[in-house]
Amino acid sequence: MFGYVSCDEERLTAAERDIVGSFYCGLCMALKHTFGNFARAFTNMDCTYAYMLIVSACESEIEVKKQRCFLHPFSKRRIAYLDEDLTKKIASATVLISYYKILDDCKDEKKSTTKRMLKGFYKKTARKAMAVLPEFKTMLEVCLAQTQECERAGRSGALYDLMDISGNILLSMAENCGAPILKQLFFELGRFVYFMDAVDDYESDRKKKRFNAIALHLGNYPTKKELLLNKADELNAIYEDIKQKLNLAYAELKGKENNPIFENLFQFGFDKTYERVRKVK
Repeated sequence: MFGYVSCDEERLTAAERDIVGSFYCGLCMALKHTFGNFARAFTNMDCTYAYMLIVSACESEIEVKKQRCFLHPFSKRRIAYLDEDLTKKIASATVLISYYKILDDCKDEKKSTTKRMLKGFYKKTARKAMAVLPEFKTMLEVCLAQTQECERAGRSGALYDLMDISGNILLSMAENCGAPILKQLFFELGRFVYFMDAVDDYESDRKKKRFNAIALHLGNYPTKKELLLNKADELNAIYEDIKQKLNLAYAELKGKENNPIFENLFQFGFDKTYERVRKVK
């Protein structure tokens, strides 16, 4: 459920790509310093943009340093650093979201040895993150239980229920990282991420006989190509509704000075992602 919140990189300037990269590396370093090197595997673009939005909302001071790391030993990278408290919260939220995704995957793929190994390997790291954000941990447990209940029940409105659950996860992240002003925006981002993931995984879920909310909502077509041939208008309508709500939430937050990276994300990035996940492999 990661990799869907991203700008249209072709429209970013070199300087803007450098800024995004510094936050990506900053999140990676935050995970390393808080939980150790293995936690860096949880670095992802979705949480990087969430990181950037939280920093902007909190008006936190940023220090950018150029340094090497073991992943890039031959060239210095620009790395964004924040105050320790916010850094620890964002790193912990990233770990917990990733860990609960692993738990959900274990439920969906009961025979997957890899998923079970990841669950065991990162259990100690997750416990450390839970100690930093106990309320977020509790919220994630509630959301995981709600997700599993929705999938078992198989109600016709499950797609919207599950999008809302995903929205509540990111809403809680904003609250627990000290940016309650972002609650509505993050709720809509969570709904967007769930919908993109369901479209993206539609065909593989059908082949592996896993739950997919799109199939339940629009019909159980064997391939994504057949889904798009029969239900493109319905899919587009759901996406346009999500995008409109995202843009409304963003419009209520942004100040007089537009941030070009966020403008790119909301004007072009979501469309680019939707175009990508609709492609038939």
